[in-house]
Amino acid sequence: MAVQRKYERDIDILLAEEFEVSSPFADWFKSTTKFSATAAQVVEVFVSQSNNLGESDLIIIFERDQGDRFALYIEDKVDAPLQPHQAQRYYQRAQKEVDCGTFREFEIIFCAPEAYGRPGGFDRYITYEEMGHWLEKADPSPRGKYRAEFLLTAATKHKNTWIREQDDATDAFWKKAYDIAIREFPILEMKELSMTKDSTWIVLRPRDMPTMPKTTNVALKGNHGHIDLTFGNTIAHLLAAKVGEILSDDMTIHQTGASAAIRLRAPPFSIGEGLDTGVPKVRAAFIAAKRLIEFYREHRNRLDRAALEATA
Repeated sequence: MAVQRKYERDIDILLAEEFEVSSPFADWFKSTTKFSATAAQVVEVFVSQSNNLGESDLIIIFERDQGDRFALYIEDKVDAPLQPHQAQRYYQRAQKEVDCGTFREFEIIFCAPEAYGRPGGFDRYITYEEMGHWLEKADPSPRGKYRAEFLLTAATKHKNTWIREQDDATDAFWKKAYDIAIREFPILEMKELSMTKDSTWIVLRPRDMPTMPKTTNVALKGNHGHIDLTFGNTIAHLLAAKVGEILSDDMTIHQTGASAAIRLRAPPFSIGEGLDTGVPKVRAAFIAAKRLIEFYREHRNRLDRAALEATA
């Protein structure tokens, strides 16, 4: 491999070209997202697009046959740590474009080597290895093999001297939270997480919560104190009109990007608070998450039908 050390910008440019010139790659990548069943073509590709809310590594805009558009916002990482609230800022940038009419829907995707681990806050995690293996099969030409190996070796230690930054405080915080979830809140079906420094956003999806036709999960946004039962690709005010009467007094409905969320509030927390102060707040967030899961199970048929009828 001619390029021994890969940087995020290298990956950005490689993927931008694939989206621009390879409709099979674009279709495959789209098939891993919530837009998998949507017939659409790439119409615009942006690299390192910035505004007052920060920079997006890649923005891929698709257009459906009927003319409306949706976007995939992609954050690429090789070995650099995520910045605090980076996923949240992606949502804000994408939502701003929705508000301006650039497109109607979006999904926020994190791409990195398998060894990086799945961060909280993003809608989707697609590894370089998945992309590389797809290219190996789809394009056996020398060009295809070169590009596949480029992705497959993006984080190979002997070529990149790649070392993942560990944060002991964050690891200890979420290890304690995981122990509490397993012991006291099995309904959450929480999995062990590899969290980036200072991250307080996680997504919980028990096995009975669907991914089709709507992705449904509980998003715990610790720094805001928001615990959200989230329905993908749903308009909040339409959902509210259909299910408002079954909500508890402390439940509210909000638009969160392209999703609608039934929200409970809990005390916000941060990693910097430490275990003694922060973990009791995590427990309160888990109590709220448990309530939302129980609420969903009790009213599942009505909620699923209402979310489907409130599709954007």
